[in-house]
Amino acid sequence: MTPNTTCSPDDITFCIKTVHRPWSCHRLVESLRSHFSKPQIIVVDDGECDRRFSVKYPDTAKYCRVINLDDIDVGVGVGRNTAIDAADTEYIFLLDDDHVVTQDFHLDRVCRYFQENEIDILGVRQGDGGRPLRFAPLMNGRRIWMFRGEHRRLGSLAWCDMSSNAFLARQETIAKLRWDPEIKTYEHWEFFYRASHVEHLKIAVAEDCKVVHKHVANNSYGGLRARPRFRKLGLRKHGFDSMRYPGGGIVRA
Repeated sequence: MTPNTTCSPDDITFCIKTVHRPWSCHRLVESLRSHFSKPQIIVVDDGECDRRFSVKYPDTAKYCRVINLDDIDVGVGVGRNTAIDAADTEYIFLLDDDHVVTQDFHLDRVCRYFQENEIDILGVRQGDGGRPLRFAPLMNGRRIWMFRGEHRRLGSLAWCDMSSNAFLARQETIAKLRWDPEIKTYEHWEFFYRASHVEHLKIAVAEDCKVVHKHVANNSYGGLRARPRFRKLGLRKHGFDSMRYPGGGIVRA
């Protein structure tokens, strides 16, 4: 891992993938602008033309670099990879389009934690969610267990296998790791499974820093999100037949 150097908001590009939730994306961008002076923001939108963020909120979009993809519904993986590749700062901060930044974000603290510790991906809490999670195999390696836990702790920092989708990392780290373009949704665990168990990156959660998660649902977005065949792709890719969630629920490929 490359030794961490100075990290400040000027060194960070906020990367957002959005589809069919323009009001939500507008809300996030405005929250970033209210807390930082001229934040660098990239928004990648793979929605239908009349539902795009830049069409619905042009006065907000002008403060971002908006990449409207030609193809509709390319998925989370392609969209996020596009945003990361477009970033020209040393660091990126990934955000979902239904996050909101508040005074509890403490980006200066996040940067300090990243600089002072051996970390490749540093997540923040996501409201009550985003707690440190780990992975372990069950049933002779045929089931992957996602459970609440940590490898070690230093104050508010917990090293683990998976954080929320709100995290700081070096651009080159994520550009190399990437999201699987075939997995359009249910991509979160697969990305972090590769990061922690395949690439052996150092992942941590800063439990005293957080974003707000204000989920926005609509029929169009829900139809694009709820496609369990992509969960099957991720499980089969790593040789699993099923997954056990922290609450004990089990889903099968």
